[in-house]
Amino acid sequence: MSKVGRNDLCPCGSGKKYKKCCLGKEPSAVESILGLISTEQPVQEASIQPESKLTLTKLKKMVASELKWEHTAHEQLALELIENMRNHYERELILEALMLWNGYSRQTRPTVKKTGSFCAAIEYLLSEEYGFNVSKAELSGKYEVTTSTISRKVKEMFEYIEEYGMGGEPDELMILNSPGTSKDKAQALLHKAMESSSSKRRIQLAKTALEMYSDSSDAYRILAEESDNESDARAYLKAGIAAGEHELGELFFEKNKGNFWALHETRPYIRICKSYAESCWFGGDAKEAAQILEHILELNTEDNTGARYLLAAVYLYSNQLEQAEQLMEKYGKGDATAAFAYDKIILEYKRSGITSQLKRLYRVAQGVNKHVPDYLLGLKRLPHNLPDFVGMGNSDEAIEYVIIHSRLWANVPDLLKWMLKQ
Repeated sequence: MSKVGRNDLCPCGSGKKYKKCCLGKEPSAVESILGLISTEQPVQEASIQPESKLTLTKLKKMVASELKWEHTAHEQLALELIENMRNHYERELILEALMLWNGYSRQTRPTVKKTGSFCAAIEYLLSEEYGFNVSKAELSGKYEVTTSTISRKVKEMFEYIEEYGMGGEPDELMILNSPGTSKDKAQALLHKAMESSSSKRRIQLAKTALEMYSDSSDAYRILAEESDNESDARAYLKAGIAAGEHELGELFFEKNKGNFWALHETRPYIRICKSYAESCWFGGDAKEAAQILEHILELNTEDNTGARYLLAAVYLYSNQLEQAEQLMEKYGKGDATAAFAYDKIILEYKRSGITSQLKRLYRVAQGVNKHVPDYLLGLKRLPHNLPDFVGMGNSDEAIEYVIIHSRLWANVPDLLKWMLKQ
């Protein structure tokens, strides 16, 4: 069942927005959070329980014990917010104000000089959201700040709301306060990060996951993916490899070498090693790429992640032709990928130049994937990103091959000129 947004049409059929119709008449995400505040133990058997009444005491306890704050001034402002809203708003709406302030303050880390400016902005935004029609002039008098100051803070907070939503981060709060180990909670946060399309949100969730569990390779991989430059990305990947090695332990590596992928807990480590190797390859460090790819194959001889294909390219690029041939012989039986088919052309060319065998290998490769030459020779334009899914022999496989192997082929321009004549 899909979740109804507060600005969607109400499912009751009234024609009104959900927030102005049935929002307060059924369990909501806010009510789910209230269960985290209660000190009562959950009832094990299935039974209907009376609703827990939200009180000012529970709200203050949540501020002091349940929510994480970047600065004590942010926590103090949350307590002031409760006092300023207590006589005019329902407790559930005060909770939403607290969630907005918590998410905003953790994300932007604002310097608090006048608490009234932030309180006024939060109250105004909630008033606009729920149709209370409280003016900035009224709030200016209540909080003793100018309307222009309120407008500025509203604009800053609205930018946050556009990114994360009015409700702040209730899902994150629920995860942080749910039962389970720190590792379990960190993994739940990472699942949220992987589902998110927002770069800022992914970064925030990954960093929070690392606060919960510092040995999370997947968190470092997300931070690397969202980095603005390759140097920072590679630093995150190296840190993620170190975290994975620390998590698994030296004895684990010795005991399970060769069969890593069969053990689910090893997969984040294998994935981040593969990402690091790709970063090294694209960054021009073929030697480092080869070392980490060889390491992957030692740990996982079945090579479920396809490390062998990039390693073959690295060997060929570095003129380690014997290693490239041995690798393709080891994994090539029954292989029907474009990678090995076209890499064999480069191997033959580097060894013997233009030969009849080279022509035969080219025909075989075209039979495996006819689209590769078009992208290699610039007859078709490559997209900027790798395809999400790849099928044997299709254009997506060709795109992936050419993007990943472009450095290798740029190293043999005369071979490309020969292919253009065929």
